[in-house]
Amino acid sequence: MKTKKLRDYQKTAISLTLLALPLALGAQGAPAPSKPWSYSASLTLRESFDSNVYLQDTAPAPANVAAAQAAGLNPVPARKESLVTTIIPRVDLSYKPCAAFRAAVGYAPEVTFYHSAHSEDHVAHRGTLNLGGTVDKANWDLLNTFGYIDGSKLGPVFARPGDVPAVGGIPLRDRRESFLYRSGFKLTVTADKFFVRPVASVYLHNFLTRHIANPTPAVYQYVNSIDRRDISGGVDLGYQVADKTHLVAGYRYGAQEQRRLLGVDSPYDSAYHRLLAGVEGSPAKWLKLAVMGGPEIRDFERGTPAGFDRGETIYYMDASVTLLPTAKDSITLLNRRYEQPAFTSTSMYEDITYDIAWKHKFNDAWAAGAGFRLYIGDWQAPVNREDWIYTPSASVTYTHKKFNVEAAYSYDWVDSQLPNTAGREFTRHIVSLSAKYNF
Repeated sequence: MKTKKLRDYQKTAISLTLLALPLALGAQGAPAPSKPWSYSASLTLRESFDSNVYLQDTAPAPANVAAAQAAGLNPVPARKESLVTTIIPRVDLSYKPCAAFRAAVGYAPEVTFYHSAHSEDHVAHRGTLNLGGTVDKANWDLLNTFGYIDGSKLGPVFARPGDVPAVGGIPLRDRRESFLYRSGFKLTVTADKFFVRPVASVYLHNFLTRHIANPTPAVYQYVNSIDRRDISGGVDLGYQVADKTHLVAGYRYGAQEQRRLLGVDSPYDSAYHRLLAGVEGSPAKWLKLAVMGGPEIRDFERGTPAGFDRGETIYYMDASVTLLPTAKDSITLLNRRYEQPAFTSTSMYEDITYDIAWKHKFNDAWAAGAGFRLYIGDWQAPVNREDWIYTPSASVTYTHKKFNVEAAYSYDWVDSQLPNTAGREFTRHIVSLSAKYNF
């Protein structure tokens, strides 16, 4: 049944995307620019120090390490430090023959070496393909991002009393072999003070590491990653209430799927309805708003475990508020909240982010920034897990013509809200110095 559901949602997303093609192909757009093609290239070199590569503060017991090694697995050590070298070449190519159609493609492989932790070496191939155009009072965009991580095919192993890090250890996950695809489509048609906006989105995350059974999880834990996907479509209706400001009401219908683990299908596939309301625009020169949120109603397939509340109402939020107190300062507030299947266990959790970032431009050469993020993973019963990750950060940037240098620092501090889960907690310092040249 879930396969048919996902096919239906994929067809919906494709159909909404195709709505834009007649606009691009059949409309009389503006005259073609003299140079429809443009390109850019850059090269970045970053040197970093990572104080806790494996996100472990709790040292594993030697007997448990030996048991894992006897099974052919290598548990990670606690507080492993490493220097890290990252090289990022980037190429972008754009084509705009007329106002009705534009295209931009980019590729940026991120080559990373951990000098004292070679299991974490990887190459992150990242690409973009963005299409769009404007015809009369209609504007369409189709944004696509692709990512393939060429890294280890083995998940990390944690010997007790160590544990899988908070929220599954996302930095560890993102160094291992996987494929990620995101796509977002919107078609905005305006009429007087109103606009209507069909939208669609696709998220596919395939984790390509090996699945290995954990016969003695009280001794050591091998982290299996489970594929997941989210496909949705819907429509927004906006009404202008002030200059450059709209009130917006929206609806989304979508499906999430969590794939198999060791041959057993997940019981957490679901369809959802989101009823949204918000505001977007710039009601004042110093204020920019993009806020959408509302209740989310779920329809889970049969087979969810005892203790799981199939009727629980979850609240969705995607909010960005930008303040411009001076010509040289910007303050951005973010809040994102949504539910999705976990990637290290068959379960559902709320992914919650609160973020504040300040940027100040001293002059054409120097700029600085500071920020603070609270990232929360809150699992839905019967799983009892709640992780809070606090991350202050700061940076200083120097720019001269085509050359850019940045020094940055961040600190992670984790608090597990449950007793006797110290193995999930860790602290981590990252110091980096990067240099970028734009050709």
